[in-house]
Amino acid sequence: MSITSANSQPTPERVRRGVIGIIARDETYVMIRRAPGIAMGGYWCFPGGHVERGETSRQAIRRELAEELGIEVVPTERVGSVRVGTQYVLAVWRVRHVRGELTIAKSEIAEAGWFTPSEIRTIRPTLPSNERVLQMLGV
Repeated sequence: MSITSANSQPTPERVRRGVIGIIARDETYVMIRRAPGIAMGGYWCFPGGHVERGETSRQAIRRELAEELGIEVVPTERVGSVRVGTQYVLAVWRVRHVRGELTIAKSEIAEAGWFTPSEIRTIRPTLPSNERVLQMLGV
């Protein structure tokens, strides 16, 4: 979608950047169910969030997972990006858990758990981007 400026030339809407963190253990991945009252509340997705002004996606994934899950991570590999609608581009990072116990921020997350790729494909409701992320991971 575009907006029209005063000279009637269409200008693109600003694309917001975000990050997704892939936390793996054996053949399972951490998934979160978004808290009620936030965008897409109740939906399951990989953890992550917005990239703030002046922040790199590497910095953002560390900050977001610390805020949402109470853990310290090290981004190890950027596996790609997912476009969500016309407004968001999410950088997908594999991360290594360094320290901290998984403790959810209840204002943003209703619950979290470890899921196999098969389970991720069947949980509902789910964000459409989850399948694209699993394809990037080759699972």
